[in-house]
Amino acid sequence: MTQARNPCPVLMAVMLIPLLIWAPLGLAAEIILFQPGQSSWEWLLVPSSHDGGKRMREGKSCLYCHEGEEKVIGDLIVSGEKLEPNPIESMPGFVEMAVTAEYDDSNLYLTFAWDAPAEGTTWGDEEEDVHLTVALGSNELNVAPIAGCWAACHSDLPGMPDAAADSDLKKYLPGSRNKMTASGGGTDIRSDAEVEAQLAEGKYLEFWQALLDGGELVAARDGYLLESRNLNEDSAVSATANYDGGRWTVEMVRPLAASGSARHRLEEGVEYTVGIALHENHASGRRHYTSFPMRLVLGAGEAELTANRK
Repeated sequence: MTQARNPCPVLMAVMLIPLLIWAPLGLAAEIILFQPGQSSWEWLLVPSSHDGGKRMREGKSCLYCHEGEEKVIGDLIVSGEKLEPNPIESMPGFVEMAVTAEYDDSNLYLTFAWDAPAEGTTWGDEEEDVHLTVALGSNELNVAPIAGCWAACHSDLPGMPDAAADSDLKKYLPGSRNKMTASGGGTDIRSDAEVEAQLAEGKYLEFWQALLDGGELVAARDGYLLESRNLNEDSAVSATANYDGGRWTVEMVRPLAASGSARHRLEEGVEYTVGIALHENHASGRRHYTSFPMRLVLGAGEAELTANRK
């Protein structure tokens, strides 16, 4: 992969929505995943650190200001100039990914294709080489259309600026905490009854994940983010993977009406928010590539990612 090195004098932020090359029916959208460094939900909302903080507090999404800056942002982060105190020299700033979305009467089909980075330094300590993750939220979660999965990324998580030395916090949503501060919400979790009520109201992010290693699929799993990161015992998501000539092709299949209290019903014409994250070379924590949040619609609609009927 080649890396863009163009300076961006107006760049003031690291989180907002992905550049998509709009495609006709049946063709993939080209999405740029980039390194986010130590950007967090708290960082996004503070105008003194993020120029778009005021607009986000007003309900504007990332796309409102930052469409098309992913490559520049990623290269800036891996350079160590901004939001990354410990850059890894061998890590590219971004990954180009082709994404196709289709559906039929029973399932949603998402296909992802990308070139793996050149082998070299291991970027973390995960057992599997690659984690491909999709986070999905509905409009019942009001922070989803604004920030997508950044709403679950906080300054007090391990590897982030305000993390305690022995922190084992997992990703969480701000609504699950009694109080949020500039350094996060910590362990001040709302009561079990309040968390259950939020779950019943759809105020969570669902996630689907494919674990890959040795050129093969290791496992497919799903879960949800709310008061913590929760894995479901039985995954509703299945996956297949192919690795050929340094290029991955992965398909995830999710039933439209998957059962379970933390699974959204997927319906035609309804707008959802999705984000894609990719951990490569055994990377863990913040050492991942991520898209900006995107709108997903099944069938007709105005969205960055439209699922066409098979």
